[in-house]
Amino acid sequence: MSQHVKKAVVICGGEGTRLRPLTYDTPKPLVKVNGIPVIDNVVRELKRNGIEKITMAIGYKKEMFMDHFGDGSEIGMHIDYSIEEKLLGTGGAIKKALEEKTLPETGEDVLVVNGDNIFEIDLKNMHDLHRSRNAIATLAVKAVDDVTGYGVISVDDGIIRKFVEKPDPKDAESNLINLGIYIFNSGAMHMLPNAEAFSMERDFFAKISDTGRLCAYVSDRIWYPIDTMERYRKASEEWRPPE
Repeated sequence: MSQHVKKAVVICGGEGTRLRPLTYDTPKPLVKVNGIPVIDNVVRELKRNGIEKITMAIGYKKEMFMDHFGDGSEIGMHIDYSIEEKLLGTGGAIKKALEEKTLPETGEDVLVVNGDNIFEIDLKNMHDLHRSRNAIATLAVKAVDDVTGYGVISVDDGIIRKFVEKPDPKDAESNLINLGIYIFNSGAMHMLPNAEAFSMERDFFAKISDTGRLCAYVSDRIWYPIDTMERYRKASEEWRPPE
């Protein structure tokens, strides 16, 4: 049984409408922040954490990802692609990628990350927590001052008791937000909705939050979502690419 996460799915298929005009000609993960495409930082961070194989779930302007990375051999990674011919939502994209390309073996865990965030993560610590709690899924979360526009997590002793996707801030029960960084165990595949298109946040996490096996890993590392012009500008002002 592997004790190390080696496979990852990176979600890259959305059209990035809230980041226009930058995304008229470029898919959101390939938008540059201070000269570096967001997805390059994602892949660098995954490689740093020991990930060996990445499946990119792509749709909008999919050829640009293939041209940018190829099979990943030039950067010492194995990269393949799961193509959305129509929008499947976060859940549908993940399910398709797992079924087609990155199906975890029994006892194997897989990492799933959004491709439009600049982040750092201690994957070993997150995975140790995931294993110690026998979790179906573990979500990286972070405390923020303003939860507007984020999935909000209510946690009790490391267990996620409630997941609400983008609530009205005045109704939010917590200041912990979903970072779009997940570890799934191999059994999670059998619990996903039968639908082709669905939201991982609304249709899976929210519905298994009463099992006691949906866990939260609180991260204090950097995290910049690049999904709106306001957040893009914030990242451009504050984040500096690694040397």
